[in-house]
Amino acid sequence: MATTAISAAPRDKFSVEKAVFGDITLLTISGTLNVDFSAKKTANGIKTARIVLDMRRVRRFASWGMTEWMDFLRFTAKRDVYIVECSPYALSQLNLVTGLLGHAKLVSYYTSFRCSKCGEEIENTFVIPRDREKIRELPHRHVDCPTCGGNARLEEYPAAFFETIADRPAFDLDDEVLAFLRSHLRYEIEPDLDRFRAHRAVKNEYTYMRLSGDVGALPLDPLVQGAQGTTVIDLERLIADPQTDFAPWHVFVSTAMEKVDSLQLMNCPVGFLERGVATKDLKKKLKVRTFALAYDCAHCERQSVHLIDVADNLEQLAEGTSPTVKCPTCRASLLAGLSMDLSMLLRTLPARDRDVALDKFLVASRAIPNDKLENCLVPSATTTKPAKATDTRRVLYLALGLGTLLVAGVAVIGFLMWKERTEPTKVVMPATDPDKTTTPTFTRPEWIVSQVPSSAYCHDMINRMMCVGVSAYRPTKEDGVAEASDAALEELVNSVALKITDPFFRESVLPQYSEARSKQLSALQSADLDRKTDPMAAAAFAAADEIVRKARKRVVESLQASGGAAVPTQRSDWYWEEYAGESGKPNEVLVFVRYDVSLDAMRALVETYSTSTVAKGTTAMTAYPALGWRYPDFKGGVVLTKLHRKLVSAGIQPQQVVTAVDEHRVTDAGTFARYINEAPDDVKLTVVSGDAPPAVIKVDL
Repeated sequence: MATTAISAAPRDKFSVEKAVFGDITLLTISGTLNVDFSAKKTANGIKTARIVLDMRRVRRFASWGMTEWMDFLRFTAKRDVYIVECSPYALSQLNLVTGLLGHAKLVSYYTSFRCSKCGEEIENTFVIPRDREKIRELPHRHVDCPTCGGNARLEEYPAAFFETIADRPAFDLDDEVLAFLRSHLRYEIEPDLDRFRAHRAVKNEYTYMRLSGDVGALPLDPLVQGAQGTTVIDLERLIADPQTDFAPWHVFVSTAMEKVDSLQLMNCPVGFLERGVATKDLKKKLKVRTFALAYDCAHCERQSVHLIDVADNLEQLAEGTSPTVKCPTCRASLLAGLSMDLSMLLRTLPARDRDVALDKFLVASRAIPNDKLENCLVPSATTTKPAKATDTRRVLYLALGLGTLLVAGVAVIGFLMWKERTEPTKVVMPATDPDKTTTPTFTRPEWIVSQVPSSAYCHDMINRMMCVGVSAYRPTKEDGVAEASDAALEELVNSVALKITDPFFRESVLPQYSEARSKQLSALQSADLDRKTDPMAAAAFAAADEIVRKARKRVVESLQASGGAAVPTQRSDWYWEEYAGESGKPNEVLVFVRYDVSLDAMRALVETYSTSTVAKGTTAMTAYPALGWRYPDFKGGVVLTKLHRKLVSAGIQPQQVVTAVDEHRVTDAGTFARYINEAPDDVKLTVVSGDAPPAVIKVDL
C-alpha cells in the first residue's frame, strides 16, 4: 500500500495515450470520458491481445463517455483488459453503475483519506490480488497524515463500495501482464504458481502444448481449440493434489481426441497416470511418451524421481514392472513399488512410431520460454477471413466425392469380410479338473483382465496376491494348463522380488536376471507379432517360445524346491477357450490359470529369499529362483554374500552361486549351512559364475 498527497485536482480535458510493450498495449486515460472519446477508433488501434488501462487521472464518466466506454468493452470483448491505478472518481462510478466494469479486471485503485486535523487529502494505492484480505477492513482503518502526523480516515462516501469490491470474484493475472505490473508499476505481486496456464507452439502438423498449474482449473474450450494434428502435451509443471478433480481433464482428452490425429503426453508427474490416463483412451488416440516414477532406495533410505521413456522401456512396462534405475546417491539398483492399478496401466501403454521430425520439434519447443510461445488462454487479436464461396463449393464437391468413394469402399470390404470370415469357436470350461468336460458357457471370469498369450500378471488384493498365467494357443488343454501354471508362478516370483528391500538383493541378485528375463519375454512377444504377418517367422516364434517355457519351468522348479510351504500347490481357479484352427488345422486352446497367495505366504517368501545364513564364517542367501532366466542349467542353490578367507584363498568370490556341496545338491541357505557344518576338513563346492560352466572347487575348511 503506497501513500501520496494530492497537490492538484485532476484535469477535466479528455486524453488518451498509447504505448506498446511486447504483447501488451498500455492506454493512459485522463480527464472526463465524454464526446472526445471514440470507442471504435481506440479499439481498432490496438493490435495486441492484452490491454492495460491506466485510469489514475480519470475525473469521471460523462453520459456520452459512458456509452462509448461500454462500446469499447464490447469491441475488446475477446481480449484481456486490466484496469490499474483507478482513481477514486472512476472507482465510484464503476461500482455504482451495473455492468460498467464489464469483462475488465480491476487490478488496483486509489482511495481517499482525509486528515481530521489539517484537512489534507491523502490517497492510498491498493492492489487487489495482493491486498484483497484488507479491503473489507478499510472503513475502520486510518493512516498517518504526512503533513501534520494526524489521523487520516477514509471518506464516508467511497467506503460504502469496498464491500462490493471485496465480493468480486478473484481473477488470474496473465504472466506477461504480471511481469509488466511488477516492472513498470513496481507492484509487489508474486506469481500464482497454482494458476492454470497453457502455451503452445505449432509447426506444420505438429503442436506442442505446455500446461502448468492446477489441472482442476483446466478450461475446456481454449485447449480443445489449441489441439490440432499431432498434439504433444507437456505436463511437467502440472499440479494435482489428492483432492484435485480430474473430470475437466478427462473431458478435454475425450473431446480433443475427436479432432486430433494423435494426442501424446510427456513428462507426466508422479501419480498422474493413475488418475489422468484411462485404458479406454489408450486404445484410441492417446499415447504416453514419458512419465515420472518415484523410487525408494532401501540402501540409503532416500527417494528419487526418474523420468521413464515408454519407447525405451516398453518391454518391462508391458510386463507391468518398472525399469531398473540407479540411485543417484549411492548408485544402488532400484525398482519402484507399483500399485496394482499402475501396474495394469503400464501393461496397456501403446508403442509409438518413431518420428524424427517430431522429436526435433519437441526439443526445440521445450527450450522456448512461455513468453515466446502462444498463450492458448488469450484470444488472438487477429481474425480469420471467411472463405470464398467458390472455395466452399469446391470443398463441398470434393467432400461429397470422397464420401461416395468411402461408402463404396466400406461396402466392398464388408462383403469380403462376410464372405471370408472364420469366426473362432469358443468353448469355455469352468474351474474343474482339466480332464473333465462340462457344459460350455461364454462368460469369462472377472479375474481375467488380459488375454495376451504367453503372459502373466499379479495383483495385490486386499487379503492376498492373485497371480494369473495365460498360455499360448496350444493343441491340448494339458499343454495349456502346464504352461499357464508355470507363467503364473513365475510371475509370483517376479512380484516377490519387488517386495524384497535387502540392499544386497537389490544391487547384486536382481541385476543378474532382470535383463535376461526382459529380453527373452520381449523376443517371444515380438516373434508372436511377426508370425501373424510373416509365415516364415514361425520358426523364430517356436525357438523363442521354447526358451521362455524352459526358463519359466526352471524358475518354478527352483521356487518349489526352496520356497517351502509358502509356495501354492493347488490352482485357485482356471478357465479355457477353444478356437477353430485356420485353414483346416486342428483346434487350439487358450488357458488361464489363477493362483491365490495369502499375505502370510507372501511375507514368508520375502523372508526366505532375503535372509542370510552363516556357516563357518561364510554368509549365504538362498539363490533366487528367477536366476533360472540367467543360467540354463539352474536348479537352485545359494548366493555367497560374505566369504571366509579360506574360500577366498580357493578362488571363490562374492555373488557366485553354489549349487552343490560335495555330492549333495543345495536348494536353499539352510541345506547349504547344514552340509558345510557337517563337512570334514575339506569340501568340494560346485560354483556357477557368469556364463562360465559350473566349476568344482576344493576348499580346506
